[in-house]
Amino acid sequence: MNVARGFSLIELVVVMVIAAILAALAIPRFTDSESKATWYHEQVMAAVRFAQRQAVAQRRNVFVCVSPGAVSLGYDATCTGATAQSGALIQIPQTLSAPNGVTVSSTTTPFSFNGLGQPSPIGGVGLTLAGHSVTVTAETGYVFGN
Repeated sequence: MNVARGFSLIELVVVMVIAAILAALAIPRFTDSESKATWYHEQVMAAVRFAQRQAVAQRRNVFVCVSPGAVSLGYDATCTGATAQSGALIQIPQTLSAPNGVTVSSTTTPFSFNGLGQPSPIGGVGLTLAGHSVTVTAETGYVFGN
């Protein structure tokens, strides 16, 4: 008697399709924390730029407070006081909480922008979060990241 051994072509194709579906579902889970860290980096850069623009628009100091788990904006050095005046179209105080596994550090905290958009301390500020950095340049207050 001749006994067939091995798998048929249909069985191999079905297994490959199931493996592809499982891979398509599993791979995004592995890179999810990486994408959250990158997205948080972009949010922090936007928030720091927003703080600078609000300082110029309102001709007053706007503070950026950095803690290991969050970045906050406000009108005082604690980033919790003084809410917006009536009629103002702004969202300060504001807090951006870091996703799990992302810590934030700064060379100076809190730091602020004056009415001309210059950072204080005038020497510039650097923020580091999950392998990314946000830099506020001296004098001009230009905000960029990498």
